[in-house]
Amino acid sequence: MNINKADAFANSAGNVLDTFHFSDLHRTLELNPTETERFLKSLKDVVIGKAPLEPLLSGRDSASRARPPKVSVETRTGFDDRSSDHSTLLEIVAQDRPGLLYDIGSTLARLGCNIEVALIDTEGQKAIDVFYLTEQSKKLSPESSKRSAKLCRARSFS
Repeated sequence: MNINKADAFANSAGNVLDTFHFSDLHRTLELNPTETERFLKSLKDVVIGKAPLEPLLSGRDSASRARPPKVSVETRTGFDDRSSDHSTLLEIVAQDRPGLLYDIGSTLARLGCNIEVALIDTEGQKAIDVFYLTEQSKKLSPESSKRSAKLCRARSFS
């Protein structure tokens, strides 16, 4: 399954709403209706922390890295402190690949960033992701933005 578009929102009460639009390139669910139940169980197990995501991604990631992309996308990142009164915006444009969103989210979590809103879009092989970030319920400090930018550049999410 490939996530083509996603939106994620959280409120101060801790409620989270995530929506994902995905494509099933190999028509796995259509051709194997029994796989739908297994897919939904795997998804639920990962979301509630009953099963780790990494093993599910590892095979897809190594397979996708074995074939070069048809179109090369240079990774770009940008921070914006002016567009929102409450959050720092991070825009990442990168080569789409399995596990990219997981890698970005994990990196931001390690940095202590809270993702208030995530707007995820994929155009062909280009991922265009915008995150509204806070740190302790405030915009990122200049030091946190610099640290995040440095790590984003180092990881380059490719």
